[in-house]
Amino acid sequence: MEKPLSARALPVYGYILALICIVFTVIFYMTKLYSNLWMGYLGNTVMFLGVLIAIIHYNRSHKEKSSAMALFTMGLRTTVLATVLYAVFLVIFHLVVGGNPENSLVQTDDPVKENFWIYFLGNVLFVNLFVGVIAAGMGAMVFKSNQKTEKSREA
Repeated sequence: MEKPLSARALPVYGYILALICIVFTVIFYMTKLYSNLWMGYLGNTVMFLGVLIAIIHYNRSHKEKSSAMALFTMGLRTTVLATVLYAVFLVIFHLVVGGNPENSLVQTDDPVKENFWIYFLGNVLFVNLFVGVIAAGMGAMVFKSNQKTEKSREA
C-alpha cells in the first residue's frame, strides 16, 4: 500500500524551515548582525509561520477532512524536525567559527559567541519548540474544517 503524497512529503516542511533558519543565520553572521536580538525573533517568527503554512498545506492535501489531532501531530513533527536540524547546524557552526578561540576562524568579542550555550538552550531549543507547539495547536484548531465536537453532533 503506497502512502499518499502528503504523508511522503511530511519531512519536507521541516527541512525547508530548518534551511530558511540556516540561511538567515549565515546571512546575519556574514553581515555582522548575528548578535542583534531581533535575529532570534526572526527565526522564531519563521518557525511559527512555517508550521502554520505546513498545516494549511497538509489539510488541503487531505481535502480539508483531517482531524485536529492529525493536524497537531503534523505540526509537532515539523517543529521537532526543523528544530533538531537547526540545532545541529548551530552547534557545528559555533564550533567552526567561534567555539574555541585558538581554532576560531574569526576573532571577535561577540557576546552571542561568549554566551552561546545560553542562547542555544533558551532561544533555539526552548523558544522554537514552544513557538512550534503553539503554532501546531492554533493551526489544528483554526484550520480544522468541522469545528463541531462529538457531543454537539449527538444532540
